[in-house]
Amino acid sequence: MKTIVICILVWFTFVSPIWSDSPDANKRVVILANSNDPDSLKIAKYYAQQRSIPKANIVSLAMPITETITLQQYVDMIHRPLFEALVASDWIQAVRSGQLDSYGRDVLLAAVHQISYLVTVRGVPLRISNDIDLIEPESSNIPSQFRVNCGSVDGELALLAIAERLSMTAFIANPYFQKMTPTSRDLSYGIRVSRLDGPTLKSVCNLIDGSIEAEKNGLRGRAYFDTGGPHELGDRWIDTARKYVVEKYYDTDFEDTKRKLDARDRFDAPAIYMGWYSPSAYGPWLNSNRNVPAGSIGFHLHSFSATTVRSDKKRWLGPLIEQGYCATFGNVYEPYLELTHRPDLFMKMLLKGSSFGEAIAYCTPRWSWMAVAIGDPLYRPFSINLDKQLDLIDGTQGSAYVVLRELRRLENEGSIEVALDFAKDQFIKEPSLVLAYSLAQLYQKSRELEKALEVLKLIRYLAVFSIEERVLAQKVADFLYQLGASDLAYTVYVKLINSQDNPKALKVQLLESGVLLARSIGNLEQASQWSLLVNQLKLPATVDNQDSDQ
Repeated sequence: MKTIVICILVWFTFVSPIWSDSPDANKRVVILANSNDPDSLKIAKYYAQQRSIPKANIVSLAMPITETITLQQYVDMIHRPLFEALVASDWIQAVRSGQLDSYGRDVLLAAVHQISYLVTVRGVPLRISNDIDLIEPESSNIPSQFRVNCGSVDGELALLAIAERLSMTAFIANPYFQKMTPTSRDLSYGIRVSRLDGPTLKSVCNLIDGSIEAEKNGLRGRAYFDTGGPHELGDRWIDTARKYVVEKYYDTDFEDTKRKLDARDRFDAPAIYMGWYSPSAYGPWLNSNRNVPAGSIGFHLHSFSATTVRSDKKRWLGPLIEQGYCATFGNVYEPYLELTHRPDLFMKMLLKGSSFGEAIAYCTPRWSWMAVAIGDPLYRPFSINLDKQLDLIDGTQGSAYVVLRELRRLENEGSIEVALDFAKDQFIKEPSLVLAYSLAQLYQKSRELEKALEVLKLIRYLAVFSIEERVLAQKVADFLYQLGASDLAYTVYVKLINSQDNPKALKVQLLESGVLLARSIGNLEQASQWSLLVNQLKLPATVDNQDSDQ
């Protein structure tokens, strides 16, 4: 025993844990792949190549190919062989007691690790089913809703290097939670885990590429927040996250009623989306034709948002990744609101320039529970500031939305005239509907309505509108009508209404507004036709005629 104590002291003295802020954090990323899934190893190798992670850091184990596994499968096919592989490669230094716990895991007397992140990739099972036979009798004092041993695989892997006899029933506190600067004990206590997963090999590789692209250019786009969920606490979290984003001058839309964001709302360039409380993705998040900016962050708060991540239709994480979002998180079983990720803390940490992995560690209150996070842990969406973004905008995709951020900043500083000059200059360089709308709003605030009208006339040269531009185009048309350009506004409405793939909710919205506009200019025949169409759309859906896209 004396020898063991001496060894422990030596290890803790000379082996210091590594916080991911260190320059060589990528060298200390360990990637876990499933050798029974060919795509799993492809993703692992691709990620290692893109992030300059040594190939030797890839651990490939034979695991079940299903998303859900038993507790015993987890211990026998993931936990124990991974622990042995990490010890053999000196990622973990441990003193073993020579005993196994009731689940079959090694009981450790002491352990330290040198891992910045453990990354599980598509093919590695997602969640562990409940096994009532392995729930300890002494846990009877735990409330019944927590007396379970089901949970996320990633949540259990965080405990690999913890030298305690830990129960898998219920949960343990995450030592990183709400700690901007973790202590040395925190760093040596557990392993931060992130996942690269999604419906297809392609969607996961796109996640990796999008994260790296956004890191170089900064996250570009708008922000969308949707509250009005079933509990005030969740609304407060999302609203606080919104305020953090607004402070960084992102052009932001906010839906705070019980109505969900859907196809009726503006949703162009969704760089950030946070909302709740729908069981599965719907409407805008199921349309593969939407253009999602590189590196986009998507989060929908729901108890079962991650019961599967391989479907592009069910729940939330899979559809978000399939559509092009690069960072998301959720739960594999019911977590209970107070024990789920905190979206406000997540955004607070990210906006300080932290990585996705750091932000997830900061916002997750419990390990050995239900949480899972999909994203490159090294990804820093706000690694460059707005000034640097402005230096990179000329001729690059999404540059108009960087301009919008600068306009918000200048307005916030009270520099309306400076904002106008900047907007005019950028509009001349790269005219777009997004900039035309914002520039016209600035002219309106300056009471220069004729100039606002001239800028908005850009829309007459656009023959078609992409799905993500249509609500914006409708807003421009309504603005034109307010400024007296009724005929041009009507022309825009005709184009929008005649678009072939409008979701039902948007069709109704366009037709209802179009009817009023047509009547106002005396086109009663068109108004009558559109009124008939909208009434038909509002009829109760039949089995043979349903449109679920909101």
